[in-house]
Amino acid sequence: MDISTYDYKLDNGIDLHIISTKKFKTVHFNIFFHRALNKETATFNALLPRVMKRGCQSFNDTIQIERFLEDIYGADFDADVLKKGERQIIGFRLDIVHPKYTGDDTLIDKGLSFLNDIISKPLTVDQGFNQDYVEQEKQNLKDMIEGLINDKAQYAVERCIQEMCKGEPFATYVYGSTDALAGINGDNLYEHYKDVLAGSPVDIFILGDVEPDAIRDKTEAIFNWPRGTVKKIPKEIIKKAITEPKEVIERMDVLQGKLSLGLRTDTAPDDTAYPVLMLYASILGGGPQSKLFLNVREKASLAYYAYARLEKYKGLMIISSGIEIENYKKALDIMLEQLDEMKRGAISSQELDFSKKALATSLRSIMDSPQQLTDYYLGNAILKKHSTVDQLIESINAAQMDQVVEIAQRINLDTIYFLANKAMKGVEKI
Repeated sequence: MDISTYDYKLDNGIDLHIISTKKFKTVHFNIFFHRALNKETATFNALLPRVMKRGCQSFNDTIQIERFLEDIYGADFDADVLKKGERQIIGFRLDIVHPKYTGDDTLIDKGLSFLNDIISKPLTVDQGFNQDYVEQEKQNLKDMIEGLINDKAQYAVERCIQEMCKGEPFATYVYGSTDALAGINGDNLYEHYKDVLAGSPVDIFILGDVEPDAIRDKTEAIFNWPRGTVKKIPKEIIKKAITEPKEVIERMDVLQGKLSLGLRTDTAPDDTAYPVLMLYASILGGGPQSKLFLNVREKASLAYYAYARLEKYKGLMIISSGIEIENYKKALDIMLEQLDEMKRGAISSQELDFSKKALATSLRSIMDSPQQLTDYYLGNAILKKHSTVDQLIESINAAQMDQVVEIAQRINLDTIYFLANKAMKGVEKI
């Protein structure tokens, strides 16, 4: 796909990224405010976009916002937080039909102005956010945080991370905690908002068939809010010595056990060996031909699912599986055996080639999704690098067997987490 990227620094310190492509019939705007992840402010950051998207000075409530979006040909708007390493990112997104398909040349201006109103002209009452909106969104966020427990697979992964990274910012849940919600009101949330607007590193991404210089001029003219000193986001600590893996058993009323392993890869996302780590993770647990799937699920019939995923910006790898509770020790032993096999170099050329092809297919699919494409280039912005999807695929394809084995030597088991039921015997709760 033909993609050209253009990076600008606006006068108020905001970084603007234009991803110019004719592939899509839409134009996509994403604005990201970067915050250091910590338990003191995580809940404020998670609540803030929920309150802000409820209304602004130009559109007092969601009904007015929805009418405006309908008027601009059914535009799609949302705001949320995401977590990349030890940074929490507040994001605002607007997708519109490209003006050339509507005959309305003012669409881009309308879209940019709407986002600016939402972000820089929030709805306030007596120098604070609308308290009704704040209370309603506090309840919605509380329900979301508490609802994590209903997705046992995701809950187990999150708990594994919390235990593995105890005392590190990365242990903080992306949506914060229910305990912190009680202390938030319209006034202190608004004070937090002012700090976010003035002091956060900001990346604006505009993706679509647009003329770069013209869109730059529009963006700078519209997003001209005053800024203060921009805070730096601390770099994550990737390497950590492990004396002995922790084993954590949590008991709950469950029928199926959830086994998660947390591993330290000692490989930063900007490490030249990171593409090799991606290949390693794919061979280990990236799909139906991976070692975990074949050995734990297919051959031993011990797991309903088993996969490995990377936490790119923190240098972690999480193995996740769903198993019968009585098979805990058997499944764990086979998983550890696969890790040891890779350290010893027991990797076939077929496994290597298949994983390269699978990764290439997965990465190319990014090109078909404006959001995934924006997320990819957001990662580049975080790492201050310029790497295309095709270049990443080339790096993966160039990886040799000995490099994969070398990466395997870096990887160490940190935490074993198992979500079991109260009837499980043989292992004491930790």
